[in-house]
Amino acid sequence: MKITEHLYKTSGVEYGTNSNTFLLESEDDLILFDLGFEDKQWKIMNENRSFWHLDEKKICAAFLTHGHYDHAGNAKKANEEGIPIYAADPDAYKIENGYPEMEKLFEREWICARIDERIKDGQSFQFGSSKVTALSAPGHSKGSFAYVIETDEHKALCTGDMFYVKPLPPKDDIELELAYMGSEDFDMEDFIETLERMSELHCDILLPGHYYVYYGDIDALCRKAAEMARALKEGE
Repeated sequence: MKITEHLYKTSGVEYGTNSNTFLLESEDDLILFDLGFEDKQWKIMNENRSFWHLDEKKICAAFLTHGHYDHAGNAKKANEEGIPIYAADPDAYKIENGYPEMEKLFEREWICARIDERIKDGQSFQFGSSKVTALSAPGHSKGSFAYVIETDEHKALCTGDMFYVKPLPPKDDIELELAYMGSEDFDMEDFIETLERMSELHCDILLPGHYYVYYGDIDALCRKAAEMARALKEGE
């Protein structure tokens, strides 16, 4: 799925996979956002890269939103293909040293992988004319990060697991679904603060960890998600 001239969705519900991965094309290289689950998703990601005639370009970086299996399960494959992985602690530490919680949740062995660079809040990366800014986004997990991708005169917000836009045909309305809150290190206070911070970025494209890409006022969606999370907290 082509999102803008140089931004693509390479897996997700449109392709029969659970989680989303995204690809940014710069003048010389490709940049991945999340690595997906297992062999099937990796194969689909590569097939889509070929479909858009991008397979001759090198993937120079893979940015992880967090370390959960459905987003980082293919980290070892990235290592084997020489793709540098960027992630934040403590999720990066778990990816490298073992993640028993994910083994229990997904009922399969965790395969440890190398993280090439620990990213920091506010760190920015220039890829040709496109810019990627990494933002700490704890809540869903302590090491969760979001990325603002500036390309083709757009600002896309890659959120990982914060919230999703639910499809409601034939109803013309927006309804949100908050991300999974069952992680051992989930923190509601951090989650709300993250959503409030994301509501001030003035992005116009949402790249969530699951379901559908959304074009529009992303600040408003983040505020709505924060209100939903706050209502849940107050109802505890």
